[in-house]
Amino acid sequence: TGVRMHGITDRRRRTPILVVLASLLACGDACEPAARPPAAQPSRVARWLVATATWGVVSTSSVARGGSAWGNVLSLADNCTGVPLFYMSKLDETARDLAVEPRATLTVAEAALPGQCVVKDPEDPQCAKVSLHGRIVKSPDQKAAREALVRKHPSMRFWPPNHGFEAYVMEISDVFVLSDYGGAHPISVGEYLRSAPDQNPPE
Repeated sequence: TGVRMHGITDRRRRTPILVVLASLLACGDACEPAARPPAAQPSRVARWLVATATWGVVSTSSVARGGSAWGNVLSLADNCTGVPLFYMSKLDETARDLAVEPRATLTVAEAALPGQCVVKDPEDPQCAKVSLHGRIVKSPDQKAAREALVRKHPSMRFWPPNHGFEAYVMEISDVFVLSDYGGAHPISVGEYLRSAPDQNPPE
């Protein structure tokens, strides 16, 4: 079978970075990221955050609010590829916003992960956070993307079919991460995608 590729643009290099979606997402078990990478490796921390998180905040330009910023909690999965997937219905205001303006930002915070930042304030620089900016569009391979999402969120399999849920994928153009003192900084999309987190071996 053919492999469907999805283009992701590294804006700092202006060159397309091709990421295998269908073959990588459609088979195998959900990935199990291992321990948190060291703070001195921000690109790996960013990938670990996105791979470990079950949800994040997606900010869009709100159609209902004249283009003002609007944030919404969405479940996500990346199957350790670094590419976030979402499952939305047009009943969701975020999906309606994206239909008009697909540019959006996903923010994931370490404080939202179980057992992390227990004694640190969520704004503490050592409590990592990452923001991915780009276009969130309908996945070109609905079956593969949905299977990847269901592996991480089994209840999605039973969400009402008459609500018109569809899988969405983020075409990443910017990555901004804070993993320690010294300030947040951008990393290239290429570096982010190459910095795969360690995974726990399957049981």
